Amino acid sequence: MKIARWIKFPESQPEESGLYVVNWKINNVYMTVLSFFDRNTKRWYDSNDREKLLEGINAFNPFKVIPPV
Repeated sequence: MKIARWIKFPESQPEESGLYVVNWKINNVYMTVLSFFDRNTKRWYDSNDREKLLEGINAFNPFKVIPPV
């Protein structure tokens, strides 16, 4: 298992669209959640509802989450 440093967003962005683990700040509380990044719009969405936009993402783990097949 590799240890990764969190990368700050929006200064840096993932290279491709997909699921990532992110730090999300909501109501002055930081949560670690799974989120979908869309490279075309450069925005984060809820991993279960691609219509719901997530605001307040401040960092992400650079390793993309790949669901099992």
